[in-house]
Amino acid sequence: MSSHEPRPDDDTGPVYVDRSHPASGAPSGRRFDAPLSVNPRPVQRDRRPTVLIAAATVAVIALGVLAWVFWPSSEAGESPAAAPTTTTETQSVEEAGARLMGMLPRGYDEGACEPVVPPKGALAHVICGRNGDPGGPLSAIYTLAGDVESLRTAFDRTKNALSVVNCPGNIQSPGPWRRNAAPDKVAGTLVCGFRQTTSTVAWTTDAQLLLSEVQSGAQGPNMVQLYTWWSSHS
Repeated sequence: MSSHEPRPDDDTGPVYVDRSHPASGAPSGRRFDAPLSVNPRPVQRDRRPTVLIAAATVAVIALGVLAWVFWPSSEAGESPAAAPTTTTETQSVEEAGARLMGMLPRGYDEGACEPVVPPKGALAHVICGRNGDPGGPLSAIYTLAGDVESLRTAFDRTKNALSVVNCPGNIQSPGPWRRNAAPDKVAGTLVCGFRQTTSTVAWTTDAQLLLSEVQSGAQGPNMVQLYTWWSSHS
């Protein structure tokens, strides 16, 4: 056999011994009683996986911190849900409508008046058909205002839509009106006029925050009849 010299990069293991040339002074075939001592070649471990894992861990932590800092909070990111209508609010609208129905002048048949969605500043709004009393209007609108300012604004809006004239008997229009039972106390403001050719009488009842507007039709009643009806129904 040829001699074999171990190379530095050989794996550790049994060392080959060339017995063809015995060492000087050592008889051939000598047996070694002590075990052969071998210094294993140090193996260099690849540290790249550890470095990569550590780098990945740092990156994940950094991303978590950034997400926590910049992620919008639920309060800022979510749009607040519209507040639902409460039972109390619903009842208040119904109560205002019932209160307004109780203020209407006499002469209306059951079902002649219908509540509708109130305009801005009003609590309740009712539209009525024909009033059955003599000289009664063919149509009417009654509005329960939320406050004095809203009542004044609604009256001005109604007045500005009319061709204003003095009321029958040369009564100032618009002007204050009083009840016969309390002639020294102003009950509200009255106006007479025409919507094109339709006779219209409108008035406020200040103590009730009530605006009333009544109208005739092509076949009457005329302004005098409508005003007479108002005198006995206001």
